[in-house]
Amino acid sequence: MHAHTNHTENAFLLASSTQMLNDAHHKRPQRLPASQRLLNNQHAQQKGLQAEQRAQQLLESEGFQCIGKRLRSRFGEIDLAMAKGRLLIWVEVRYRQNDQFGGAAASLNDSKWQRIFLTAQYWLKNLTKRHFDGHTPFCRFDVVTQSPHGLNWLKDVWQVT
Repeated sequence: MHAHTNHTENAFLLASSTQMLNDAHHKRPQRLPASQRLLNNQHAQQKGLQAEQRAQQLLESEGFQCIGKRLRSRFGEIDLAMAKGRLLIWVEVRYRQNDQFGGAAASLNDSKWQRIFLTAQYWLKNLTKRHFDGHTPFCRFDVVTQSPHGLNWLKDVWQVT
């Protein structure tokens, strides 16, 4: 037996199929369940902490001493404060799994640098007193990025104007 459909039914089926495809194309992606988002965040935090440890080891291998980690203020956080002689380096560590969207260094914008600068100002007096005998050190802002290509130390990447 052969099923019989007329022209009107075919047009309706075609229109319905087209609408379903359009709806599927324009729907927002499904949001991950809260438990999966938590696991993803924990994994990202773990990778970030590992990147900070590697960055610290890299700078220590160049003669710097870590004088602060994850220094927080109401403005933000600085990942590392490293000292060598009269030089204090404020270090932002960036980890990215891939180089999409410009990679790790490209994720730093003016707003982020402003928060880092304000946090550095907040901590400078304390660190100067504790580690530089009260004499304000020369300060520099560096970035250490970690990507699949390895670590990259970018020196003096942001200037205070």
